[in-house]
Amino acid sequence: MSVNPQAAAKPSGIIVDLPQQRLQINWGDGQVSVFEFDTLRRACPCAECRPWVHGVGRPGETPDSVRNAVGRLESLQDIQPVGSYALHFNWADGHTTGIYDWVYLRSIAISAAS
Repeated sequence: MSVNPQAAAKPSGIIVDLPQQRLQINWGDGQVSVFEFDTLRRACPCAECRPWVHGVGRPGETPDSVRNAVGRLESLQDIQPVGSYALHFNWADGHTTGIYDWVYLRSIAISAAS
């Protein structure tokens, strides 16, 4: 049985564990990714957190404020869908600009497993 590549890149379910500060994504191809909130906060894809991706600064040079960031969410309302392609987090430290699309989240999970 083959899995449609588009379906594989989309979640079939998302579980948020606020007490443990974890996010689980069940992918369309049956894979499961579990993210610590700290990992997600430090991997924020916005221009402030990853300036080199947007043509500013040296490649891979992450600001100290991002490397040391603590990912904490206070309620389920702090995680919002962005259309049908991403998630947006309202981190307790006030950072709210990152949009984590499914492809990016899947790539974080793959690199963490390597």
